[in-house]
Amino acid sequence: MFYERYKGLRIAVSYSAMRELMREEKTLIDVVQILEDGYDCPRKRKAGTIEKWLDKGNKTYNAVIVKDYDEILKEGCWVLIHFGKFTK
Repeated sequence: MFYERYKGLRIAVSYSAMRELMREEKTLIDVVQILEDGYDCPRKRKAGTIEKWLDKGNKTYNAVIVKDYDEILKEGCWVLIHFGKFTK
């Protein structure tokens, strides 16, 4: 299984975010690209939550991750809780 990483931590995906990724036909590689190349969104999220936006053509993709701890692997991780697309 592939483990994409952001800031040294593995990215896990919630069930709802997996459905959103599949609907847009995107993968975790696309999520990492948004997180690394994107910009901070104008609205504020609570502490420990990161939301990044990336413009592609006339669409803007956004990814929201939160820091968590994986009890099975005994390591910290990011959890993708939302992935979306909207028109500028």
